[in-house]
Amino acid sequence: MYRHHPQTKLVGEWVGNGRLGEIVMVRGVFTFKLDDPGNVRLVPEWGGGALWDVGVYPVSFAQYVFGGPPQRVSAVQTLAPSGVDDSFAGHMSYPDGKIAQLACSFRSPWYAYAEVLGTEGRLLLDRPFSGMDDGRKHLYYFDKEGKATSIYVPRQELFVGEIRDMHAAILEGKPNYVSLEETRDHVRTVLALYEAAQTQTEVDLK
Repeated sequence: MYRHHPQTKLVGEWVGNGRLGEIVMVRGVFTFKLDDPGNVRLVPEWGGGALWDVGVYPVSFAQYVFGGPPQRVSAVQTLAPSGVDDSFAGHMSYPDGKIAQLACSFRSPWYAYAEVLGTEGRLLLDRPFSGMDDGRKHLYYFDKEGKATSIYVPRQELFVGEIRDMHAAILEGKPNYVSLEETRDHVRTVLALYEAAQTQTEVDLK
């Protein structure tokens, strides 16, 4: 849903029009504290794990900014008693030395941020994936001298854009904003990250 929000689309416009120069790094974090051992997110048979639940947000954000999946990945994880990952950190390598870094966890209080670093400046999002509709400023631009400027983001309920996109696809036959290919790339990247964490090796995307 966050991909359909005006805030995320603004990031894409800034990247696309060169305002940040060449993008060299993307970083993202998404954590919240999960204390209930019976929670569905901790059940292996039901697809539990921090990476599948909240880590996929910074994974998809990086692929949105860089325009596709990484070439190779490495990762580390800690496991909950049930066997799923309750903390996960990953490194994604792109061509020309560009990188993306992600971290996610069920062991820390709620926290989320994303950052896009370019040769001419950077963007910081302090509510990149949810909670951006409280009327506050959540998107900031920092120039080469470090001067910060808040960027106006049109207000929109988080799920509205996704619903409109589904409506247009079903009733008008328009292509989805997030393509099937992009979705499959997210899954391929997550599977490669898990393989890297489990084997403690760098993994090329398949």
